[in-house]
Amino acid sequence: MLSFTLFRIGEEVFAYETGSVSETIKVDRVFPVPKAPHYVKGVINLRNRVIPLIDTGRLLWDEDTESDTAVILDVKGEPIGILVDKVIGITEVEEEDVKDKEEVEIADVREDLIEGIFEKDGSVVFILDLSPVLESKERASRKVQKKRGPSEKEETVKEKEELDGYVIFQLGEEWFAVWVEDVREIVDYPSQVSPIPRSPDYIEGVFLLRGEKLVLVSLRRLLGVPSSRQEQRVIVFKLGNVVIGAAVDDVKEIRWIPKDSILRMEGRVSEGVVVLDGGSRLASVLNVQEMLNVEDIEGVIDTEEEIERTEVKEMRSFVRFDLGNVDMVIPIEKVKEVIEVDEVSPLPGAPDYVRGMFNLRNSVIAIIDLPKKLDVKTEGDSNKVIVLEDIPAGLVVTKLKGIFRTEEENIQPAEDLAGVEENLLEGIIKTEDGGVIFILDVDKVIEEQDIKLLREEVVEDGRE
Repeated sequence: MLSFTLFRIGEEVFAYETGSVSETIKVDRVFPVPKAPHYVKGVINLRNRVIPLIDTGRLLWDEDTESDTAVILDVKGEPIGILVDKVIGITEVEEEDVKDKEEVEIADVREDLIEGIFEKDGSVVFILDLSPVLESKERASRKVQKKRGPSEKEETVKEKEELDGYVIFQLGEEWFAVWVEDVREIVDYPSQVSPIPRSPDYIEGVFLLRGEKLVLVSLRRLLGVPSSRQEQRVIVFKLGNVVIGAAVDDVKEIRWIPKDSILRMEGRVSEGVVVLDGGSRLASVLNVQEMLNVEDIEGVIDTEEEIERTEVKEMRSFVRFDLGNVDMVIPIEKVKEVIEVDEVSPLPGAPDYVRGMFNLRNSVIAIIDLPKKLDVKTEGDSNKVIVLEDIPAGLVVTKLKGIFRTEEENIQPAEDLAGVEENLLEGIIKTEDGGVIFILDVDKVIEEQDIKLLREEVVEDGRE
């Protein structure tokens, strides 16, 4: 006897081998994946495992499935969720009662997704075969070639060692900078802050970040900088065994600057000045360790609990941003800097996703509209641009969210996502609140022919 789990999709009944059905769930959060096949609804975070969710209506006959019921299947060893209208139950069928699909006329259903047919209570039941969904993945895995060899990567790391990375932010009308290595991550200003009685006036209170208790410090009050603006972002620092959030008006850029180009100055809280944009703007470099009085902050938190919670683990750093409603990151080693671009020079004959060329400190780069490149819908235009290492290009993003660090164990390789290998992802980060952040693979976003075009246009622009 053969055992099948039955479910209804549209007006038809389908079956899948019961031994390969793990569970049925209600889907409440789906994270859309840029450039995924049209039948991939997105991904879901199922008990800290990110898996693709297939819209079976789109897959079978190009119609959306209006349901939040998903069946989790094992397809050639890969977990896949499929949306169904209703789970009917389990049935057993004699092997000789299963007919080959060639024996029956199949109408309006993709024949390559049907393995066989049997009858149940007078209705035709289609045995679903989802292995074709994985075929493109297998083809892609045989073709994958790294564009940058180990020696080139080592050279990039060596060049990076000659630069200092800074997070540039604003308080009132003044700009400041902190060393990127001091920054754990950058988040939005919390919606709820609990005040602390008898604390220093520059401490706004305590807030929770993914279950972790942080003291929130107002840098404008600490530094005496007047501002009528509302604080919008929080830069999270780890100082010894204490994690602190510093409220700022806005985070402007992330930039790598040659070590010998910093104007060093003696001061308790300032290490010097970063010269930006050829001298048109200056940013004071803050010494975070000297600026924040850890002893004051230790008095309002349970340091023993923090020591246990902030045990050092292997971490990876990323630049985090929004692309429409998609939460994404790029590995920090692939980012040169983050800037704002107001005007670009048109580039006749370029693809529609190339906004034009921009002169960045005597170096010409192409400005690529990433939402348009990845077919992501956004509201309005943005001038936030992530400038890439080794490629003369900057990627327009909807909103810069800053630096994000996470443990290696929270990263799931993109190849684990069956059927969505063409989505230009390097991996997926699983967050503690059940969310998903996509790691963009810029080496796939900017393809070889794009790089060739960009370099040709840059050279041509230079000649002119």
